[in-house]
Amino acid sequence: HSFCTLLRKPSHSMAVGKQSKKGKRSKKKVVEAMGRKEWYDVVAPANFKNRQFTKTICNKTQGLKIAADNLKGRVFEVNQADLDNGNNKDQPFRKVKYVAQEVQGRNVLTQFHSLSLTTDKVSSLLRKWCTLIEAPIEAKTADGYVLRLFVIAFSTKTGGQLTKNCYANRRLEKWVRFR
Repeated sequence: HSFCTLLRKPSHSMAVGKQSKKGKRSKKKVVEAMGRKEWYDVVAPANFKNRQFTKTICNKTQGLKIAADNLKGRVFEVNQADLDNGNNKDQPFRKVKYVAQEVQGRNVLTQFHSLSLTTDKVSSLLRKWCTLIEAPIEAKTADGYVLRLFVIAFSTKTGGQLTKNCYANRRLEKWVRFR
């Protein structure tokens, strides 16, 4: 053997009839994501001045995936002041949630889901040296709906009280919770 043949790498031979795996791989077709979307108007129940309060986006109906089924069950949150177009000071801190019930054309019809207060309003209600009483209550309406209410109560100073605290007795707390 000569010196040149020793430095050459041995050539790998493949079996007869086999092909190398270096072939062209099929590339996925690039489709713009927003091209597959549709916009829908979210409509609040009829007892508000401003019924259309937001828009939502959803994939278009494609095969067995129907857009209306994708929208049903979504929960939307809005301030009560935005629905009433009012400047009432009692409304901006109330957050109302609505759940999508049905789709009519490009409108998503909603139903009441829950109501809550903003965190800054709740923290402004809390005070030191007083008792905070919280109680969950379930109430059934005449038409069969069950409402779960979370009640918050605070103890207050009586007229002419000199001590700085106004704590409630445990007995009074239990009485308020189980009423």
